[in-house]
Amino acid sequence: KREDGLDEILGEKSGEIISGKWWGQTRLTRKDVSILSGLGRNPLGSVKDLSRDAGVTPITFSNRVKRLRSDNVLLSISAQLGYSILGLDAILLFLEVSFRSIEVVERALDAHPYTRYRVRCLGETNGMYVLMAIPRGSISMLLKFWDELRRMGLINRYRYEYSVASWSHTETDFGHYDLQADSWNFDWGSWMRGFTRDPPPLPSYSVVLDQLDERDMKILRQLTMDARDKKKDIAERAGVPNYFLTRRRQFYERSGVISCYRVVVHRNASKLFSTLLFECICPIGVTEVFADAIKRLPFQSTLVPIKDGFLLQTALPSIDLPCLGRILQRFCDEVRVTWSDYDSSMRYWLWDVPLQDGGWLASKEFMVTDVIEEMVEQAPNSPYSLIYSSKKNLI
Repeated sequence: KREDGLDEILGEKSGEIISGKWWGQTRLTRKDVSILSGLGRNPLGSVKDLSRDAGVTPITFSNRVKRLRSDNVLLSISAQLGYSILGLDAILLFLEVSFRSIEVVERALDAHPYTRYRVRCLGETNGMYVLMAIPRGSISMLLKFWDELRRMGLINRYRYEYSVASWSHTETDFGHYDLQADSWNFDWGSWMRGFTRDPPPLPSYSVVLDQLDERDMKILRQLTMDARDKKKDIAERAGVPNYFLTRRRQFYERSGVISCYRVVVHRNASKLFSTLLFECICPIGVTEVFADAIKRLPFQSTLVPIKDGFLLQTALPSIDLPCLGRILQRFCDEVRVTWSDYDSSMRYWLWDVPLQDGGWLASKEFMVTDVIEEMVEQAPNSPYSLIYSSKKNLI
């Protein structure tokens, strides 16, 4: 049961607040740093292999991981889905929202079946950054949803970008963390000199939705929650045999349904306090250079190719922000920066209900009306609810 009460609001659509509760007395040891580094390189590795990599016994490894989880240092190890391969369009939204309305907008996103991530932000965008993965070709329904929230006075304006190719990811590498000095050491000049003149092209993809069914969605939901859970427990919760889970997971990884596994460590433990969004305008060739180079960053990052360049979300030590900023300015035509409030960030587990009869639900009722009416029911006498009721026939 969630301590923030979102169980009652979200039900099966629930996700998790990424920041979690921080137990301030927790301090990483050398063993912890070795274990977290190993998990970043091999998130689903066996205890035997990971303990050998960290230089500890399997029992010590298991006990330390349990403690890191219980202390909210290690928050999650979860599957990152390849949305395009699932027949979903990844839409990156920047919402201008006043502070008095932001909690209401968050509840609307909690209720929407296709929300994947949200975070409050300040800078180029003052309000929220949101990732939604919607059925291919249903952008008009999503725009109806946001236009209605704007008519209700909840958002001032919004803009959005499409993801145009597969994403690049990197996990936190604690090998660059100096435990004694409590600081990070990374040679940005060496990283930039490693840029290749002939980077690999952005990877293409093939939709495999016709090879998936309801059983796959239940498995993927579990893997977005905790991919390192015991196989028999995942299979039991998904209602499938162990052998089926093993076979299907191999297919997900081979086809790109699962693009990688994210290891999320609390920012207070990693000392990576600054989480920034860089919107970079540049030619496709520059996007390819950074999509390749980002894989060598020791800080957890995600690069999303968009039509005019790329969006980079990364967590950095504050002292390193000017270094990355200068490099981006050197290669890109324009760089816009937004600071995101890590403590407000929320990621959502895959909700398997929207896939029915081999396709994603994309009706106006499912993507617009039902979501707003669920939100309005929670506060029927609020100003935005009265506005909605008076304009209901316009949706």
